[in-house]
Amino acid sequence: MGRAVYAHPLEIPYITNETSYLEPDPTVAGGLVAKLSKYFPNEPIDLSGYVHELPVDGTIPHMPDWKWYHTPGHTPGHVSLFRESDNTLIAGDAFTTVKQDEMFEVIKQEKEINGPPKYFTPDWKAAENSVKKLASLNPLHAVTGHGIPMLGDELQQELDKLTRNFQEIAVPEHGKYVREEKD
Repeated sequence: MGRAVYAHPLEIPYITNETSYLEPDPTVAGGLVAKLSKYFPNEPIDLSGYVHELPVDGTIPHMPDWKWYHTPGHTPGHVSLFRESDNTLIAGDAFTTVKQDEMFEVIKQEKEINGPPKYFTPDWKAAENSVKKLASLNPLHAVTGHGIPMLGDELQQELDKLTRNFQEIAVPEHGKYVREEKD
């Protein structure tokens, strides 16, 4: 098997050196990590010789038991992976299991489901819909881009709480990507 990177078509410009991600938003409510986000890189990378579009049927090449789901919000082409045989979810940054914008919480790593990183999420409505989509899969195991894995009843309860209270838990009170409809 040769080297390959599979991505959603909307993510490909960011990994083929065509487009930079949007600027982070250090003005969102949050702690030190959010404030420092203005220094985080958002430039595209060039993997163009290796990039392939994910198949439209939701399958993942070389991973026969897994399906991908388009879960935008954090980025336009964000995807999450799910394996139905054991209800395992790789959520990426569709949601996190730590309050990612606060340094103390990142250090502490106490399990708590939150939305995607506030300082790097430009589309909150899409992010909310993505969380609802993932919760409807009823995962029993979840690994996220930030935080430690969460399992079983704890995962189910926390995902339910996040889907019911997404606006209060995940969406910042203010920021350049927060739409007026929040109010």
